[in-house]
Amino acid sequence: MSTQSFPAITANNVLCNIMWPSKAFVSPLSGYIQTASREGARWLIRMQFNNLQSDERGVLLGFLNFMQGQVNRIEIGDQSYIAARGALGGTPLVNGADQTGTSLITDGWPNSTLVLKAGDQLSFDNGTNKELKMVTSDATSDGSGNLTISIAPEIHTSPANNAAIETASPVGTFMLVDNKVTWTNSPSQSGGVAAPRSNISVDLIEDIE
Repeated sequence: MSTQSFPAITANNVLCNIMWPSKAFVSPLSGYIQTASREGARWLIRMQFNNLQSDERGVLLGFLNFMQGQVNRIEIGDQSYIAARGALGGTPLVNGADQTGTSLITDGWPNSTLVLKAGDQLSFDNGTNKELKMVTSDATSDGSGNLTISIAPEIHTSPANNAAIETASPVGTFMLVDNKVTWTNSPSQSGGVAAPRSNISVDLIEDIE
């Protein structure tokens, strides 16, 4: 298995999901609904590439088939994500090992600063994969630059103490949803010269191994 960066080709549309494995149980008698939360939330990303031609068409098709279905892994972020709305700054690091759940304890931020806002994204390396997280509430550091960040989805594997936190170009480790690659070809012409086009959909699911 190998892990590759996604080609520098921008999708026309990006559909992002965080899939929560929660369950709802409805009483057949009273209609009362009881919910239960379980671990295993993960990202799902669908990217649609329309009318790709020439080099971009070939590069993307070659890359997707190089992935051999679900054999290899892809490092990618949300292509529709531009930048954090918070101030960022400093050299943020994970503060403490053995962390779990939907909070990440960090340090190294500027003191007493609103460094992250709800909807911002970050990532870290857990030693095996890169985990992509969305910030779920505004986060202001304390007077020493310490900060506990509310995130989604939950931490899959605890990162090491002092692991770097990426905020400029956050990515996660993904794989193809299934073992097939599908594309639609249009054998069009341009100026009397063959100019085939392809529409390609890419469905990815976060690898939380």
